[in-house]
Amino acid sequence: MYGDKNQLKLIFISLLKNAIEAMPEGGKVLVEARNNGDDTILIRIKDEGLGIPLDLLGKIGHSRFTTKKGGTGLGLIVSRQIIDDHYGTITFVTDQKGTAVEINLPVCE
Repeated sequence: MYGDKNQLKLIFISLLKNAIEAMPEGGKVLVEARNNGDDTILIRIKDEGLGIPLDLLGKIGHSRFTTKKGGTGLGLIVSRQIIDDHYGTITFVTDQKGTAVEINLPVCE
């Protein structure tokens, strides 16, 4: 895949930091990358936190929304814009066992 390595690094650092901070009691963060077979690469970052409440899930990554004390909410807004600029998508999947952030980016030939 093609992409700006510095911008992509910024996204992954931000998402890994969020995953770690979602587990104040500790836990594991799983990072997975695979070719989806449909001309996209899936990168999944999954934590073992408490998950995102469903009433907040739709607000994630929009309008400077944050649940962090002292947070600005800009991290996911910037990440979403970078992913859009790379013609990709970002999705959040959550339950009481944690949250997975799934990024799909196009494969180039």
